[in-house]
Amino acid sequence: MTLTSQQRFDDQNYQFRNQLEELQEAQRDNKKDQQFIEQLQERFYALQQQEQRIYQESLNEVESEERAFFEERQDDSFHLSRQALQEFEEEQEQLAQDRKTLLEKEDSVRSAHRNFLKTEEKEMSNGT
Repeated sequence: MTLTSQQRFDDQNYQFRNQLEELQEAQRDNKKDQQFIEQLQERFYALQQQEQRIYQESLNEVESEERAFFEERQDDSFHLSRQALQEFEEEQEQLAQDRKTLLEKEDSVRSAHRNFLKTEEKEMSNGT
């Protein structure tokens, strides 16, 4: 079964639209992931502030011989917090790079679609 030129055109046009929809859906998912990471960072920061306040209160209330124990735990907590923040930043950087790649792909598909439409338009006007 051979396709007519109109059927080929419609099929190709449909494929371009599908690609664009898939890329736009991936962009929406990426944006949701970025927002989720931002929310996690905000909650993490609030918890970190609360934890620091509790450690400070504990240091003010404990006996001097117990102070070293709490200071060590506070140092460990600070180190783990820095690691977590670094992981958040790395995830954000990856999502930003993914977003850039998706936008470039979308531009490429849009350009290819425009070129396809121009070519088809020329062929149709030459055929008439």
